[in-house]
Amino acid sequence: MQSKLKFILHHTHRYRWWYTGGILALALTVWVSVTIPVYIQRTIDLMAGSKEAGADLFRTNILIIAGLAISLIVVRSLSRILIFVPARLIERRLKGEMFRKLSSFGKDYFDENSTGSVISRINNDINGIRMITGFGILQIVNIILSLSLTPYKMWQLAPALTLYCIIPMIVIFVIVRIGMTVMVKYTHLRMGTLQRLSGKTISFLSGNSVIKSFNIYGYAEHEIEQENTKLFDEGMKITGIRSFIMPLLSNLGQILKILVLLVGGLYVIDARFTIGELTAYIAYAALLSQPIMGLGWVLTIFQQGMVGIDSVQTILARKGPDDDKAPIAETQKTDLFKDGIRLEKLSYTYHNGNKPALEDISFSIKPGQVIGITGQVGAGKTSLINCLNGYLRPEKGMLFFGSKDATDLRSDDIRTIARTVSQEVFLFSDSIENNVKFGSADARQQNNFDEVIYRSAFRDELARFPQKEETLVGEKGIMLSGGQKQRISLARALYTPCELLILDDVFSAVDTDTERFLIKQVVENNAAQSLVIISNRISVLEKTDHIIVLEEGRIAAQGSPKELEQQSDFYREIAKLQKEH
Repeated sequence: MQSKLKFILHHTHRYRWWYTGGILALALTVWVSVTIPVYIQRTIDLMAGSKEAGADLFRTNILIIAGLAISLIVVRSLSRILIFVPARLIERRLKGEMFRKLSSFGKDYFDENSTGSVISRINNDINGIRMITGFGILQIVNIILSLSLTPYKMWQLAPALTLYCIIPMIVIFVIVRIGMTVMVKYTHLRMGTLQRLSGKTISFLSGNSVIKSFNIYGYAEHEIEQENTKLFDEGMKITGIRSFIMPLLSNLGQILKILVLLVGGLYVIDARFTIGELTAYIAYAALLSQPIMGLGWVLTIFQQGMVGIDSVQTILARKGPDDDKAPIAETQKTDLFKDGIRLEKLSYTYHNGNKPALEDISFSIKPGQVIGITGQVGAGKTSLINCLNGYLRPEKGMLFFGSKDATDLRSDDIRTIARTVSQEVFLFSDSIENNVKFGSADARQQNNFDEVIYRSAFRDELARFPQKEETLVGEKGIMLSGGQKQRISLARALYTPCELLILDDVFSAVDTDTERFLIKQVVENNAAQSLVIISNRISVLEKTDHIIVLEEGRIAAQGSPKELEQQSDFYREIAKLQKEH
């Protein structure tokens, strides 16, 4: 609990002047609220007096009450603006921090947490924190101020009657507190179920084509229905507790009014109260019931919000691979590839693997070189390039950028010199132009858009789209073919120049003529200082200076294309098969 309170204070302190203004406005709101019954009392008592003596004062009191009512509207609205705005700013800031933190995590985190779970945390959990820092703080301050001033005013009028009013409040509060303890248990369970449901929903929607192909609608519906039913059951348990607690709180005002009318009415009969004082006391009782009702909402919000804070803290407290590393200076980034990249007995084992995916890999990439990497499926090609581009982090002393060890560099510093076009192409639900220019805002240099469209063999197809570069590609590029998506992804890499361009099987979905054109534009025309090309196509590998053949995570052979025809059975076999066809 202490860490959660520190978390709230840390984020609210940044906007302390907003909250200070809001608290002052709330104090004025409560003061005006308890002042109005004073004038109501005086006005009613004047009505019992002589007309000549009280007519002018009566009109004055009415004007004062009207003025106070208008002031109440203004200060109450101001208090909500000054408290709700920073809560929204905290929400925006937290979502930014969460996104940056999640972006820094490696493959191990996303293997353990589904996309739906992550989205649920960003949306639902942070919304709970916003409610605490907004409505929660407003209600807490309102309750403290109301339960200070209102009972004081009631005590001034009738101390004994005030004590009578406190008894039902204490009883109801104890019942509510017990109910909230049970409700928080089901809130935890519900949020876990919601995360699982979000994960399965996104998974099934993303794999909709597979569900259709295998005709497994029943399985998908059953899985969603199972989690949905569980979510419903847990939600109904929360609703059941709330439906018992909330009527108690909402009817507290009516209970107090009956009590005040009973005891206060006897006071009036005994001439210990005037009609005006009884009316004022009933108004105070109504004011007293409001913060008690608000207390129920505050407890609910804080129970849900604390669960959200716990979930968010789990992510923010997790150490990313680059958290303890300082970014290198801009001038040093340009020198990272000055002497190329060197791998010395590089080995890598995935966090959930029981044997190395890569083992004893040693070679160098010099500026100006074109390196080819080939091998059977599962040989470790993608794992190797993910070590080169900083997605996977091998141990110290295995990978060097110039004289710097990769373990001392931040991933984003590595990726300023190394860009990857992966075989798993991803396009954003945006225009073709925005997809190509994505991530180039902070780049040191940008190429011409029309030029990279031409070099990626996409100019003719782009011209056929009615909206040209403004054409929307749809969710994950669903409006385009596999080859079109690959070429847009290639254009994205070419748009921002880099020292090392890594192409992971980018020619697999294009025809032979397009492949020849791309080889000429990318390989022969020096699209980057150095190229690393992963491919099993001999027409591509023949254009490289040096080829690495991988087998079960090890280098089976390496050398020039001619040398490999003598050294590597795998290279010789694929060359023979492709030349025959």
